[in-house]
Amino acid sequence: MNEQVEASTRMAREIVAELVRQGVRRFVLCPGSRSAPLAYALADAEAAGVVELHVETDERVAGFVALGSGLAGQVAAVVTTSGSAVANLHPAVEEARYAGVPLIVLAADRPHERRGVRASQTADHRGVLEGSVRFVAEIAADAPALRGQVVRAARAATRQAGPVLINVAFREPLMPGGPWESVAEDCGRAGAGDLGEGGVGEGLGAGRRTVVVAGPSSRSNPLYARELPDLGGVPILAEPTSELRGHPNAVAAHPLLLRTGLGERIERVVVLGHPTLTRDVSVLLSAGEVYAVDEAVGYTDVAGIAEVVELADVPGLVAGSPDLWLAEWQEASHCAEVAIEEALAEAGMSTPAIARSLTESPVPTHLAASTIIREVNLYGRAPAGPLYANRGLAGIDGTMSTAIGTALATGQPTRVVVGDLAFIHDATSLVATARQAGPRLDVVVIDDHGGSLFSTLEYGAGPEEAYDRVFRTEKRLDVEAFARAVGAQYVRVREMAELREALAGQFGVRIVHIDAGRVPMAAERAARQGLAERVLAALGS
Repeated sequence: MNEQVEASTRMAREIVAELVRQGVRRFVLCPGSRSAPLAYALADAEAAGVVELHVETDERVAGFVALGSGLAGQVAAVVTTSGSAVANLHPAVEEARYAGVPLIVLAADRPHERRGVRASQTADHRGVLEGSVRFVAEIAADAPALRGQVVRAARAATRQAGPVLINVAFREPLMPGGPWESVAEDCGRAGAGDLGEGGVGEGLGAGRRTVVVAGPSSRSNPLYARELPDLGGVPILAEPTSELRGHPNAVAAHPLLLRTGLGERIERVVVLGHPTLTRDVSVLLSAGEVYAVDEAVGYTDVAGIAEVVELADVPGLVAGSPDLWLAEWQEASHCAEVAIEEALAEAGMSTPAIARSLTESPVPTHLAASTIIREVNLYGRAPAGPLYANRGLAGIDGTMSTAIGTALATGQPTRVVVGDLAFIHDATSLVATARQAGPRLDVVVIDDHGGSLFSTLEYGAGPEEAYDRVFRTEKRLDVEAFARAVGAQYVRVREMAELREALAGQFGVRIVHIDAGRVPMAAERAARQGLAERVLAALGS
């Protein structure tokens, strides 16, 4: 092996070994020429049983697969070649940034002197991602020492809860002269780093009618699991992906409860995590006495009025609420549950009924950040099985890829629930890589012929023709034919009984297609409002 090959091979092996020593065991690789030294190093490491390697061809898909792994508590590195490849990671990197999910981008680059002279497949990777990542490690070609930068990047991903970029320049030739014989010895034993502790503040007093508003949190991730303080006798308004959704104090249908007299009597709000789903909660957080708990990724203060506190301050904030305060919320919650059960029993196949059925299953489930997660928030049961969603930026892109990453990280059968547009947006993620073990994944497609979410917003009160043209954006796709094309099992569902039977079925890669029909905008909006009003009427009585 000549000196040049030795340099690129040495750098690649040192980077992989150091990441493994820092606790990174999962790598998601996209093929490319400039990244060949890393690809060969990872192939050798996989053969030695040191890493778990997953290969994709689409960098956007790969980014979300790595995100899903991090979401499940297993930090992953996504490996790309130079050029436009890194730009395709941007959606997943942005989601990781705002959701507080660790993600390592390991990008192969051209030598630095090739920048700015129009050299083939040479782009400014740092310029593409620097505004979105927590840390950048820029490693030059032939760098004699690189361990420190890799260590800093890996620790930044975990301790600062977000994405990092390791950009490493490789000089030709890129082909190693032989296998990595000492891979197990070089990688040593992997171990997660010390994530550190948050600050501790003084108690801030109590005695007021207080609620806890809880969204998805970095604490929901096993990497950051910390014991929550005693939340005393306060109601918890928890979104589906919050770790507090199953808490004894969590109340059902909390957006509807906020529209009753109970909502008007709230005097203090403590915010945990990143709640984003409803305008009812946004209004609550825009006035009055609001305290936002700072965590690894930051704090949520939608109106810029919150006082920022630490997790240790929470017991003092929730202590001493009036004796019957929680009981009032729990009684209202019970009434809401009864009204929802009665209404949905009469409604037949509807998105709220589908949402409730999904939360009757213990299977880990990803929810698209659109209609379905809002319906689970309103009408789902609590507790349910583990629920995930990309709520950092709340986009629909990469939903199925993220679920694939979670399924691979946990080794468990996993379900992902998407609308037809989210399904089409990420459909290529279901094209399997040959000779590679795939996930056990159930894809539930709620096919309502376009973006029905917009009918619930102000646009749903506008002209129907404009709504159909620029918001519904109905697509034409034969889902059954697509399932055959990618080798997935296909199940069509028309009734709730069929859905419940399908949800109890076996996992391979399966598409459960719910054709909900094309409901006119006005009828869709009226049905949703009618259900909410029926529940509110029951609460009023």
